[in-house]
Amino acid sequence: MASHATQPAVRTGTGGDARRPAALWLPALFLLAFSFGTDDMVIAGILPDIARDLAVSVPLSGQLVTVFAVAYALGAPPAALLTARLPRRTVLVAAAGVFVVANLAAAAAPAYGALLAARAVAGLAAATASPVAFAVAAAAAPEGRQGRYLAVVGAGLTTSLVAGVPVGAWLGEALGWRATMLFVAALAAVAGTALAVTLPPLPGGAAGGLRDRLAPLGRRRTLIGLTAMVPAGAGGMMPYVYLTEVAGRLGEVRGAGVAPLITVVGAAGVAGSLAGGRAVDALGARRALLLFASGMLAAPALMLAFALAGGPYPRPVVAVLYLLYGLAAWGIGPAVQAWLIERDGGAAAGELIALNNSAMFLGFSLAGGIGGLALQAGGAAAVPAAAAGCLIVSLALFGTAFTGSRRKEE
Repeated sequence: MASHATQPAVRTGTGGDARRPAALWLPALFLLAFSFGTDDMVIAGILPDIARDLAVSVPLSGQLVTVFAVAYALGAPPAALLTARLPRRTVLVAAAGVFVVANLAAAAAPAYGALLAARAVAGLAAATASPVAFAVAAAAAPEGRQGRYLAVVGAGLTTSLVAGVPVGAWLGEALGWRATMLFVAALAAVAGTALAVTLPPLPGGAAGGLRDRLAPLGRRRTLIGLTAMVPAGAGGMMPYVYLTEVAGRLGEVRGAGVAPLITVVGAAGVAGSLAGGRAVDALGARRALLLFASGMLAAPALMLAFALAGGPYPRPVVAVLYLLYGLAAWGIGPAVQAWLIERDGGAAAGELIALNNSAMFLGFSLAGGIGGLALQAGGAAAVPAAAAGCLIVSLALFGTAFTGSRRKEE
């Protein structure tokens, strides 16, 4: 079994061990990630209300989703570098504070431009805090529990799909979209306050120049592993982006039947994230990564096989296919993060996780375009085929990264 003790216990300024109060600060990290995930995805459910209130078109209001994702993807690496030497608690609490202010500004936005700017700031704040949250969870985890601690933070993002987004959308429908923004701000305010009180004053990285902090990118296998996350993100997100079309082809799941299926995916994602963490601790990061990457490929491959074989199938069959998809697609996160930290983490753990997140978000952004072209060219069955193709490329890249990964690199 591979060892996961890649970093020593992080000590507090008073000599205490940061691992001890995990019962207090780990749920706070979960809640902070939950607020980020909710803010990222809930906006889609309130776009018509925003468009009416601010007198813009729905397609234009849709850019509120894009600007958050772009700010996150582009902002994560430079934010990680700029904040690398700062105390971890300072970065998390400050970023949470900026995120709260951005969502309060969004709730009070008098016009579309102001709301767009607030969304960009919120995305940058989330991009700053998220890698630090994962790095803190990994560094302060007890021996043999690194994967599980990473999974708890990841589960915060996943749980937002099945809890935060529905509640936020309901608030938007009942009280208006501004109430949804206030809800997100309140979540982050509670998380930031809890972290300020419970998280020990963990130090930032050791002094070093930009070259030192980017040194892991000079290692071929690490770079290949990060590159693999782009097709993994594209192929992994495609069955979800085009869920209505794919599920409609497989089992005529449309209309009222879509919401329960989304709930299945979200619940499976939460379970998958936690299972991914346990797999890392039990099998080692590399084996767990291969296990979940193979599962990610198996899910769309089975969807394609069922679509080509006939149909429509009973809805429980479609639910099982999407259950497998959710387990694998969200279970791979802890394994990738643990593998990167295991190989090259140390002081650069935050930067590596930031780069990993950016690669994943880039893949997410490609999912809509690639899946849309496949849908136009070959119908709904072509979507899982395109997803499987992306995931084959990803698996091949991971295989290349793993080949000889135990050998010492130059």
